[in-house]
Amino acid sequence: MGDKSCSGWDPSLDPEIDPPSCLKARQYRQVSSVLAREEEGKHPHWSFTTNHNLETLRRLLNCYLPTSHVNYTTCPDRPLVVSGYWYTATILNGETSGEGIWQRYLVKEIEDLGYFWIAVGPYENWVTVAEMLPDVYRILWNWQREIISCFTDPRCIAKDHYVPPEDAPDLSLDVPDEERGVIPLWALNVIDYWGTRPKERSHNDYWWGTSGKGEWSYQPLGQEWIATPWALPGGHFHLPYSMEEECLNLPATPHAARSDHVLILAKRSSYFDHGYSPPREYFTRLSQEPGFHLISAAQVEEGHPLPEGLNSIGVQKYEKYSEVVGGVKVMLGIGQPTISPSIYAALCQGVPAVLPYFDKEPILEGWSVFAGPWQHGPASLIGPPYVYSYYNKNYTMMLESIQEAIKTPIERYIPDDMKPAFALSKMSEYLERDLQGMFRDKLLKNGGQVPRLIGNARERCIELKHCTEGFPAGRKPFRPT
Repeated sequence: MGDKSCSGWDPSLDPEIDPPSCLKARQYRQVSSVLAREEEGKHPHWSFTTNHNLETLRRLLNCYLPTSHVNYTTCPDRPLVVSGYWYTATILNGETSGEGIWQRYLVKEIEDLGYFWIAVGPYENWVTVAEMLPDVYRILWNWQREIISCFTDPRCIAKDHYVPPEDAPDLSLDVPDEERGVIPLWALNVIDYWGTRPKERSHNDYWWGTSGKGEWSYQPLGQEWIATPWALPGGHFHLPYSMEEECLNLPATPHAARSDHVLILAKRSSYFDHGYSPPREYFTRLSQEPGFHLISAAQVEEGHPLPEGLNSIGVQKYEKYSEVVGGVKVMLGIGQPTISPSIYAALCQGVPAVLPYFDKEPILEGWSVFAGPWQHGPASLIGPPYVYSYYNKNYTMMLESIQEAIKTPIERYIPDDMKPAFALSKMSEYLERDLQGMFRDKLLKNGGQVPRLIGNARERCIELKHCTEGFPAGRKPFRPT
């Protein structure tokens, strides 16, 4: 084994005789315990992730075998990401949302670096698996609501790491020690497509009960514990994805061989009724213009018919949609979604984009790039001939931008920060962070105290039924022997 504390250890023997100081023995038993539980499958769980989790856990066991064993595999120290994030799980079902596409590339990067990932939910199952694997996981992933639910619950978060949010009661006072949580605060990492936006933006007063202005964080240790696909302001960890390998496998259609179609970026017909969308009559007028044809792949929703003159080719599966994108001359944004990977998929196939902004004189800097008066600010910053912009209340500007994009061929375009080498380097940096050391630094800077979540955020999250109120009295955490 290369470790004298594990000398003579045999995983086939009774765990009771494992050397008490042998870390690999503990890791092997912890993984075996989760594997057995997953095989039994009697706990509440996401059934569609079971096969992936079983296969992963079986391979993970090989990391902890004696080096002389035929199946021994060299692995990184603490090689597992335990994700309770819904969009990590749904990639196993072919998820095509922006969040799902991001996750699909991230887990591939995790695997390329020799790490492992499992997707476990719902919330209590994710917490239980984390409790069962204290010496195995490198990082715990989830979205902000469940991270907040854990660290504000004295029956989830480690006893020494629990502090109530600002101006909130101490919920730990009546919790006996045997019911106190065991999950360390430093391990709880938010994985979030949008990040923690400043208090005054994105209706945070409604969603999180914020007041005033300025930065804050879903994770009280700081925004460094929040990973997003964009290079957001503040301390967010930029964890980008790359479509390059997949995109370059698609055939490049010469500009002259493409149809004169303009594909509207909108997966739902309700997007045409969003406040940021151009007026409906603009699309009717565009459908009557010579030189191009509008097409839509939107799902037509009840109460939201497509604008007159438009027809939908129907919702497309990911692979088919990629073919459609590669065969048009322009992708036209109409305001929603705010940020979409489809823009980069189009650019990578040599298809320019035309995107709206919503103020007559918008400013494209700082948070306004990501939560301001533009659709897809990061892509809009690229500029012509790849990305054209138009004011959403100016039909002439909209039409002229489309016409200019149609007549100006472009080569495939991939931003530097979305190329495979850069994306993989960021994932490597992310996984290799010393989270415990970062946590100690935060305590030192905060006078030895664990930082608190801002007031009202937990309460508002519970009120909206996004966060849980905490585990019931009587629940005891799993403590590996």
